[in-house]
Amino acid sequence: MKLLRIGAWIMGALAVVSLGFLAVGFLLPSQWEARAELALDAPPEAIYPWVAGGEGWTRWTPVPEEGVEFLGPASGSGSGYRWDDPGYGKGEFRITATAPPSKVAYEVEVEGGSIRIQGRLDLVPHGDGGTLVRWEEFGDFGWNPLLGYMAGRMEALQGEQLRSSLETLRLRVAGE
Repeated sequence: MKLLRIGAWIMGALAVVSLGFLAVGFLLPSQWEARAELALDAPPEAIYPWVAGGEGWTRWTPVPEEGVEFLGPASGSGSGYRWDDPGYGKGEFRITATAPPSKVAYEVEVEGGSIRIQGRLDLVPHGDGGTLVRWEEFGDFGWNPLLGYMAGRMEALQGEQLRSSLETLRLRVAGE
């Protein structure tokens, strides 16, 4: 009987801790932002084709290995791709606005909108014929209390991913 009471007390304590953990997760901000920039030794006109369409993005950013389907025009507003991959889940990337050869804005929606990301790339002439690529992303994890804990780390985590992708873009543009 005593063991039963101890077991019930432990289960009750675990329930209180779990509920507290979830309650704090609901109170944490769900929004995040990340930024990165990199100077490339090419003019904006040479970089723009890589960032103005969904297929171009798949050549320098992480993309699911399975279930990728291109959408809309080859480049410009409406261009993009959707995916259905066991590791990445279901989602869609779509270019929402362009200003050739200097700006591209986009949206990403994952799992029917449970995660939304908006981003933009600015291609700014830099130095002697080069370009400074500035990348900003803003996301919202919605009401998921578990992802609330992750939102606070996204500036570092996603910022590193943006920097890595920009380095791959630099290599692709250089023909390496």
